[in-house]
Amino acid sequence: MGSHVLKSPITLRSYSNSLVGFFSNSRNPLLSARWVKAGEASSVRCLASAIRGKNKKQRLDEACLERYQEYSRTLIQSWILQGKVLVDGKRASKAGMPVGNDVSIKITAEVPKYVCRGGLKLEAAIEKLDVDVSEKVVLDSGLSTGGFTDCLLRYGAAHVYGVDVGYGQVADKIRNDKRVTVMERTNVRYLPGLPQKVDVVTLDLSFISILKVMPAVMNVMNEDATLVTLVKPQFEARRSQVLERIINGVENFGFTNKGFIESPIKGADGNIEFLVRFDRGTVKKNEEEE
Repeated sequence: MGSHVLKSPITLRSYSNSLVGFFSNSRNPLLSARWVKAGEASSVRCLASAIRGKNKKQRLDEACLERYQEYSRTLIQSWILQGKVLVDGKRASKAGMPVGNDVSIKITAEVPKYVCRGGLKLEAAIEKLDVDVSEKVVLDSGLSTGGFTDCLLRYGAAHVYGVDVGYGQVADKIRNDKRVTVMERTNVRYLPGLPQKVDVVTLDLSFISILKVMPAVMNVMNEDATLVTLVKPQFEARRSQVLERIINGVENFGFTNKGFIESPIKGADGNIEFLVRFDRGTVKKNEEEE
């Protein structure tokens, strides 16, 4: 009888008693098997395959992402570090902890309103600056995890084109929403166009980039569109200068400043940020005279 290489799954049919005895008596669980009579309809998977399937391991944060698709990886990893994730009733502290697919995973953290805190920033602008996004088509540049887009959808946006130079950061909840077109690895400064003109544009970029992307942004905007941009001064001493520079610069592209607010949430480094609303269509008076 010729030699056979064990593969998974494997079916043992009509082999000699000695061969099956060798496998069944082996102390190595990867070689365990049971006898199958010739002509028996069902096939038997090698026990090793069953063991691997049952005990397949994956990172804890990945397991959480599969079970809680509405949250981002960043948020889940933060909860794990805070001890807010329980694995079989015990607190886990490492995102890379290997877990089987049969373990119980519970998140005890307070569920956030949006996939990331950026949604709370835009919400403040929508409420306090009277920004109407209901049934609007929106371009969200600086998509990242999707906080702005999550907020836009909750306020009734019809469709959001989410653009970001990065890749793999978008929360599954946003990525899988049919109202969202995710455009990763895309620099909005070189955006050639969109399938349709947009009614609203939101920008979450460095203050240095805002004015640089304006020509491309204007190319995809309707004539009466609204722009909401987050202004993030890097140094507290220059806050007013940066804000004034952005407002004047955007107005020079033919927009009207409709007001600004201080963000209710500080930046990652504790910096104070601002949200500014502009409406397109009104050119500054001194430019008209020229």
